[in-house]
Amino acid sequence: MAGKILVAYATRYGSTLEVAERISEKLEKLGHECDCMDFQDVEDIKKYGGIVAGSAIHMGKWLPEAKEFMEGKRVFLSTIPVVLFSLGITLTNPTDHVTRKALFATDEICQYVTPKEIKLFAGRLIRDELIDADRDLVILAKPPFGDFRDYKEIEKWTEEIESKYFRDLI
Repeated sequence: MAGKILVAYATRYGSTLEVAERISEKLEKLGHECDCMDFQDVEDIKKYGGIVAGSAIHMGKWLPEAKEFMEGKRVFLSTIPVVLFSLGITLTNPTDHVTRKALFATDEICQYVTPKEIKLFAGRLIRDELIDADRDLVILAKPPFGDFRDYKEIEKWTEEIESKYFRDLI
Protein backbone atom coordinates (compact mmCIF):
# COMPACT_ATOMS: atom_id res chain seq x y z
CA MET A 1 0.00 0.00 0.00
CA ALA A 2 1.19 3.49 -0.80
CA GLY A 3 2.56 5.53 2.06
CA LYS A 4 1.55 8.98 0.91
CA ILE A 5 -1.22 10.84 2.76
CA LEU A 6 -3.84 12.94 1.01
CA VAL A 7 -5.11 15.96 2.88
CA ALA A 8 -8.22 16.90 0.89
CA TYR A 9 -10.51 19.83 1.55
CA ALA A 10 -13.57 21.74 0.39
CA THR A 11 -13.66 25.42 1.23
CA ARG A 12 -15.98 28.30 0.60
CA TYR A 13 -13.78 31.22 1.64
CA GLY A 14 -10.33 29.68 2.21
CA SER A 15 -10.44 28.90 5.92
CA THR A 16 -10.59 25.12 5.46
CA LEU A 17 -7.79 25.30 2.88
CA GLU A 18 -5.56 27.01 5.45
CA VAL A 19 -6.34 24.38 8.08
CA ALA A 20 -5.70 21.58 5.57
CA GLU A 21 -2.33 23.15 4.70
CA ARG A 22 -1.41 23.28 8.39
CA ILE A 23 -2.36 19.61 8.84
CA SER A 24 -0.33 18.64 5.78
CA GLU A 25 2.69 20.64 6.97
CA LYS A 26 2.53 18.99 10.39
CA LEU A 27 2.29 15.50 8.87
CA GLU A 28 5.31 16.29 6.70
CA LYS A 29 7.28 17.43 9.78
CA LEU A 30 6.39 14.07 11.31
CA GLY A 31 8.02 12.32 8.34
CA HIS A 32 5.16 11.75 5.92
CA GLU A 33 4.86 12.59 2.25
CA CYS A 34 1.60 14.47 1.72
CA ASP A 35 -0.46 16.08 -0.98
CA CYS A 36 -2.80 18.85 0.10
CA MET A 37 -5.49 19.63 -2.45
CA ASP A 38 -9.07 20.54 -3.14
CA PHE A 39 -11.28 17.48 -3.58
CA GLN A 40 -11.98 18.62 -7.14
CA ASP A 41 -8.28 18.44 -8.05
CA VAL A 42 -7.65 14.87 -6.88
CA GLU A 43 -7.04 12.60 -9.86
CA ASP A 44 -5.38 9.37 -8.69
CA ILE A 45 -6.69 8.37 -5.28
CA LYS A 46 -4.97 4.98 -5.41
CA LYS A 47 -1.53 6.45 -4.74
CA TYR A 48 -2.52 7.28 -1.15
CA GLY A 49 -2.27 5.10 1.93
CA GLY A 50 -4.46 7.38 4.04
CA ILE A 51 -6.63 10.47 3.83
CA VAL A 52 -7.44 13.38 6.09
CA ALA A 53 -10.57 14.93 4.59
CA GLY A 54 -12.19 18.17 5.65
CA SER A 55 -14.92 20.56 4.69
CA ALA A 56 -16.48 23.76 5.79
CA ILE A 57 -19.95 23.31 7.21
CA HIS A 58 -22.32 25.41 5.11
CA MET A 59 -26.05 25.37 5.72
CA GLY A 60 -25.59 22.40 8.04
CA LYS A 61 -23.79 20.19 5.51
CA TRP A 62 -20.40 19.49 4.05
CA LEU A 63 -19.83 21.28 0.76
CA PRO A 64 -21.12 19.36 -2.29
CA GLU A 65 -17.72 18.65 -3.84
CA ALA A 66 -16.59 16.90 -0.65
CA LYS A 67 -19.72 14.76 -0.54
CA GLU A 68 -19.37 13.86 -4.23
CA PHE A 69 -15.73 12.86 -3.75
CA MET A 70 -16.46 10.65 -0.74
CA GLU A 71 -19.40 9.03 -2.48
CA GLY A 72 -17.54 8.48 -5.74
CA LYS A 73 -14.37 7.09 -4.11
CA ARG A 74 -16.07 5.08 -1.33
CA VAL A 75 -14.88 1.67 -2.51
CA PHE A 76 -11.19 2.64 -2.40
CA LEU A 77 -11.64 4.73 0.75
CA SER A 78 -12.89 1.61 2.55
CA THR A 79 -9.38 0.15 2.19
CA ILE A 80 -7.37 2.97 3.83
CA PRO A 81 -7.55 4.99 7.05
CA VAL A 82 -9.90 7.95 6.64
CA VAL A 83 -10.07 10.78 9.17
CA LEU A 84 -12.56 13.64 8.85
CA PHE A 85 -12.57 17.21 10.09
CA SER A 86 -15.13 19.98 9.79
CA LEU A 87 -14.90 23.71 10.32
CA GLY A 88 -17.85 25.80 11.37
CA ILE A 89 -18.34 29.24 12.81
CA THR A 90 -20.93 27.95 15.27
CA LEU A 91 -18.17 25.86 16.86
CA THR A 92 -16.78 28.99 18.51
CA ASN A 93 -19.19 28.11 21.34
CA PRO A 94 -19.42 24.30 21.17
CA THR A 95 -22.38 23.48 23.39
CA ASP A 96 -23.78 19.95 23.21
CA HIS A 97 -26.49 21.17 20.83
CA VAL A 98 -24.01 22.93 18.53
CA THR A 99 -21.69 19.91 18.55
CA ARG A 100 -24.54 17.53 17.67
CA LYS A 101 -25.59 19.78 14.79
CA ALA A 102 -22.01 19.97 13.51
CA LEU A 103 -21.61 16.18 13.71
CA PHE A 104 -24.88 15.85 11.82
CA ALA A 105 -23.08 17.52 8.89
CA THR A 106 -20.83 14.46 8.63
CA ASP A 107 -23.68 11.94 8.90
CA GLU A 108 -24.24 12.09 5.16
CA ILE A 109 -20.52 11.49 4.52
CA CYS A 110 -20.57 8.50 6.88
CA GLN A 111 -23.02 6.81 4.51
CA TYR A 112 -20.07 6.42 2.14
CA VAL A 113 -17.05 6.01 4.41
CA THR A 114 -16.34 4.78 7.91
CA PRO A 115 -13.97 7.33 9.36
CA LYS A 116 -11.52 6.38 12.07
CA GLU A 117 -12.21 9.72 13.70
CA ILE A 118 -14.18 12.95 13.21
CA LYS A 119 -12.92 16.26 14.57
CA LEU A 120 -14.71 19.60 14.75
CA PHE A 121 -12.93 22.94 14.70
CA ALA A 122 -14.10 26.53 15.03
CA GLY A 123 -13.71 28.39 11.76
CA ARG A 124 -13.36 31.89 10.42
CA LEU A 125 -16.05 34.29 9.23
CA ILE A 126 -15.09 37.66 7.80
CA ARG A 127 -18.03 39.88 6.84
CA ASP A 128 -16.24 41.59 3.93
CA GLU A 129 -15.41 38.23 2.27
CA LEU A 130 -19.01 37.07 2.01
CA ILE A 131 -20.88 36.99 -1.27
CA ASP A 132 -24.27 38.71 -1.21
CA ALA A 133 -26.33 35.51 -0.87
CA ASP A 134 -24.24 34.32 2.09
CA ARG A 135 -24.27 37.76 3.67
CA ASP A 136 -28.08 37.74 3.67
CA LEU A 137 -28.15 34.35 5.43
CA VAL A 138 -25.53 35.41 7.94
CA ILE A 139 -27.52 38.49 8.89
CA LEU A 140 -30.40 36.19 9.87
CA ALA A 141 -28.21 33.72 11.80
CA LYS A 142 -26.18 36.41 13.62
CA PRO A 143 -22.99 34.36 14.09
CA PRO A 144 -19.80 35.88 15.48
CA PHE A 145 -17.37 37.40 13.01
CA GLY A 146 -13.65 36.78 13.28
CA ASP A 147 -11.02 34.07 13.07
CA PHE A 148 -11.58 31.45 15.76
CA ARG A 149 -9.27 28.73 14.46
CA ASP A 150 -6.98 27.31 17.13
CA TYR A 151 -3.85 26.14 15.33
CA LYS A 152 -2.33 24.68 18.49
CA GLU A 153 -5.39 22.44 18.84
CA ILE A 154 -5.21 21.55 15.14
CA GLU A 155 -1.52 20.61 15.34
CA LYS A 156 -2.06 18.59 18.53
CA TRP A 157 -4.91 16.68 16.87
CA THR A 158 -2.72 16.09 13.80
CA GLU A 159 -0.04 14.53 16.02
CA GLU A 160 -2.68 12.31 17.62
CA ILE A 161 -4.13 11.03 14.35
CA GLU A 162 -0.65 10.51 12.94
CA SER A 163 0.31 8.24 15.83
CA LYS A 164 -3.01 6.36 15.83
CA TYR A 165 -3.70 5.87 12.12
CA PHE A 166 -0.78 6.88 9.88
CA ARG A 167 2.46 6.03 11.69
CA ASP A 168 2.93 2.78 9.76
CA LEU A 169 2.81 4.67 6.43
CA ILE A 170 6.29 6.17 6.97
